[in-house]
Amino acid sequence: MESKDLVEQFNEFKEVAKYEIIDGVKKAMRKAAREIQKQTIENARADIKTYNNHPNGEYEQDSILDAVRVGKLQDNYDEDEMSIKVHVMGNGRENSKTFRFRFLEKGTKERYATEQKGRQLSKPRYLGKITPRRYFGQAKQSVNVLDIYLQEVEKAIDKVNGR
Repeated sequence: MESKDLVEQFNEFKEVAKYEIIDGVKKAMRKAAREIQKQTIENARADIKTYNNHPNGEYEQDSILDAVRVGKLQDNYDEDEMSIKVHVMGNGRENSKTFRFRFLEKGTKERYATEQKGRQLSKPRYLGKITPRRYFGQAKQSVNVLDIYLQEVEKAIDKVNGR
């Protein structure tokens, strides 16, 4: 089915079965967000193996891949104002491993140590930098959100037609 035909059907049924269509839109948005989350984790899995092995105190059960999170769907029963967030910033708990993921995603600048054990060094020691990996950006490009959205809305329209 062409996307223009689907949009016309959507507009026809919007008034007849408003809440069923909006529920279909919600489902579509959640499904697309989960697909982006899944693809981001898949992109990062090979590089992240070594970072998960380090013990980290209180939150050892946290995996660094738990940093890729899907927020709650924000809606007011109006399909134009719905939004959902997928982010890589972690859970924000103290001592959690998830905060490390943002450094791999976004990278860091070059760092130098100017002192060691409270004593000034004669010349700064190079500590290195992390090059950005952009797992999230790659996932956003590879997942076709519009197709997922159109499929779920089409299912909602078919459900309304079936009654």
